[in-house]
Amino acid sequence: MKGAGTPAHPTGTEDTPATPGWVEDSLDRILASLPVAADKLASFRASYLDCLAGCGRTADLDRAHDACRQGFLRAVQDGLELDASTLRTLEQQLEQLELSISSEI
Repeated sequence: MKGAGTPAHPTGTEDTPATPGWVEDSLDRILASLPVAADKLASFRASYLDCLAGCGRTADLDRAHDACRQGFLRAVQDGLELDASTLRTLEQQLEQLELSISSEI
């Protein structure tokens, strides 16, 4: 899978704060709606969560979230070859999740 092992936004795991549990639950629901086996999504999920956790150290949270989402979508598109409609829906769902995260911080 091209791009699957590379985080969308580089972070250091030892100093990266964990994302709240509700974020992981929400992401799991979003990913479960994709027409892809869960095992194929595991590395994408981990990369996206790592990126989101790193956003907590960023002054411009909205820009950081946007970088996470765009990197994640590029990796998913390259690795899973989802159709355009599914990718648009995924992007909208991730934007909603990121808005929720921003409002909680």
